[in-house]
Amino acid sequence: MLLEFLIQFVLEGLVEVGAHAFKRDRAPVHPALAVTGYVILGGLLGWLSFLVLPQQLISHPYAAVANLVVTPIAVGLALGAIGAWRAKRGSGLVRLDKFAYGYAFALAFALARFGLGAAG
Repeated sequence: MLLEFLIQFVLEGLVEVGAHAFKRDRAPVHPALAVTGYVILGGLLGWLSFLVLPQQLISHPYAAVANLVVTPIAVGLALGAIGAWRAKRGSGLVRLDKFAYGYAFALAFALARFGLGAAG
């Protein structure tokens, strides 16, 4: 599970860095549209990670299901903590700096890997 967490956290961290780099002064996107975009991006990155690393990292079925619950929560909490740290420093935040958006992204990522692994 730790490896699954690290893969998701690193890839989501890269997306967050990219979001900070491309953040502009423009009208905010509706939250439903933003979460939809993060879910699609999370699923896409989960699919791409499966192409690179096609073997299931967690072989026991119960542990794989537990990973679907635990890892997205852990990634969401970690990104929320980074967002809180950024806010304390006065840095601008992006939506991935909040638990709910990070969780949605990580859940889509984990579901994509799990689904592809179960299908294969």
